[in-house]
Amino acid sequence: MVRVSVSLSIVGVIRGELNNFLVWLESYCRDKQAISLETHHNLPVDILNYYINYELIRRRSKSLAMADRALMSLRAYYNFLTYNGFTDRKDLVIDGDSKSIARENSRPRGVVKYYSPGLRSQIYASSSSLRDECILRAGGTTGVRAKENIGFLLNDFTVGHKKYHGLLSLFQKLKLNPDQTEFEYWLQGKYTKASRGSGGKSRMLYIPRDTLLRFIEYYEKERPHCEIDNLFVTDPSSGYLKQISPASASAAFANSRKKILSKQREGLLPDYLDLLDEKHSYHILRHSFGTDHFYDAVKKNGMRVDDVTPTSQPYLVVAALLGHSASGRGAPAATKEYIRSCNLKEKLEAGV
Repeated sequence: MVRVSVSLSIVGVIRGELNNFLVWLESYCRDKQAISLETHHNLPVDILNYYINYELIRRRSKSLAMADRALMSLRAYYNFLTYNGFTDRKDLVIDGDSKSIARENSRPRGVVKYYSPGLRSQIYASSSSLRDECILRAGGTTGVRAKENIGFLLNDFTVGHKKYHGLLSLFQKLKLNPDQTEFEYWLQGKYTKASRGSGGKSRMLYIPRDTLLRFIEYYEKERPHCEIDNLFVTDPSSGYLKQISPASASAAFANSRKKILSKQREGLLPDYLDLLDEKHSYHILRHSFGTDHFYDAVKKNGMRVDDVTPTSQPYLVVAALLGHSASGRGAPAATKEYIRSCNLKEKLEAGV
């Protein structure tokens, strides 16, 4: 083995990466009997490659440049140990699949796609009206798209010879069942996402009791009396009463976002809350809902978040809840997005 001189800046990089590795190792080997921090100089090569390929690239979403830096540092350190007789030579590599993932990690993704429950509560509370609060809650607690808010109908309806409850029936059901925590509502395909106006995929929504209570309050206190069957209608001051447009959800979110950004600048929100960004949108309420259910399904199935695939139960659960295609071309990309959001969720909950 040839000795090579390195600059002080490289030494600093190696020291920093080695510190990161040892901090991770201390936690990783806590419940392991075969390895320990004290014997890190003679770790199995599989553990070292696991750290680079899975912990850094898959779990922490490190870019290829960052993974290469960690690889260089660990190679330098273990080559030094090998040269001085403390261990055998280690073949440390970034495998082909990990390289592809790391390159994806390198691409700019814009803003994060997850709001904590605390931030979601602030978004709802910052609404300009009961109607807007209900629209925002619908995104964050049932996972509807912006345009799908039009699909909340008051009266019972029939689809394919089957009768479904409208919201007025659900309001009565809530009052008669004080212990019921969620209520099923059939969202018709004609109100969901579709290509070329052909009608989308119908699905069952599960409206939490708290959200349905706010729907009732809006209906009884703020919604104008009219024959329109849609729950959400335009403000009478607009001069023309009709069902809301798909843009109403985006407008409601923009109003809340403006207020929260102002509070953030003035330091008026709790320090533990994640921050809202100018680029954040209503759609991330839906994605946050999906992330929570994805994460819960992962834990229920005893899986690791990073091991989920488009054919795994957690993705299939979320696909059904949100109206995604379970086997479409976008499934792998959607799965990766939920994995990234779950990793962010864990960091937020850990206060990292």
